[in-house]
Amino acid sequence: MGIYNRADGKYIRELPAYIKFFPFLMTRRHDASIYFSQKIDLTNTMKYCTEKDVKIFHVFLAALLRLGVEKPVFNRFVVGKRVYQRNHLVIGFMAKQKIDETSKEISVKVFFDENDRLADVSRKVLEKVNVVKSGGDFDVDNTIDILTKLPKFVTSFIFMTLRVIDHFGLLSKKFIHDNPLYVSAYVTNVGSIGIDAPFHHMYEWGTTSVFAALGKIHKDYIVNGDGLAYVTDVVNIKFTIDERIADGVHMAKALADFQRYMENPELLE
Repeated sequence: MGIYNRADGKYIRELPAYIKFFPFLMTRRHDASIYFSQKIDLTNTMKYCTEKDVKIFHVFLAALLRLGVEKPVFNRFVVGKRVYQRNHLVIGFMAKQKIDETSKEISVKVFFDENDRLADVSRKVLEKVNVVKSGGDFDVDNTIDILTKLPKFVTSFIFMTLRVIDHFGLLSKKFIHDNPLYVSAYVTNVGSIGIDAPFHHMYEWGTTSVFAALGKIHKDYIVNGDGLAYVTDVVNIKFTIDERIADGVHMAKALADFQRYMENPELLE
């Protein structure tokens, strides 16, 4: 482990020259962020979710998982000006014990297998959410609680040290496993609180290269292939992606596949 091998990823040696150069040209994820917006036609999806008793959020996560399996470039990350292929498929999100302003919000991560289908995704997510709702403890929250009680200069020094260690690929497997921002994608379901999807910012901490926001379900116009418009249930999804992991062609094809899965969830079975 270290520099060319990390606990969470393998250094990719064979890459196009311009991809290798991107981390030098754009040193921060914020510099390399690009934004995509999709309007998903839920005509078929809503019917499917009702019949199968599945949540839209779970379809959303399963479609993202397929993206990571079929387009491995979306499961890459950049650290120390090097591009790595992540060892696992893992998604992070915030969960609350109750949907109210006073309820504790906990950041969790769920590990998936490349053979997981929609039913597996739903089961694993519900298991994790049930732990949150039952008031279970998460190591990351206990750590954050300790760090916020320390003097600011001490906390700043700790983070600076961790960044240096991370730069050289020396963070422990346990540290990465417990940290919610070392994930393939971080998602937010703001539709659950009745608002539309925003473009989420990128974090410089961690290794997350993809942020995706799921908005509220609402009525809107859709124009079909014949140029005819109709009103149906839709949802807006906003992506923020680190451009350094893939070129525009890969992204365009991958997001087209993602939309196809969202609109035809039976393909995720």
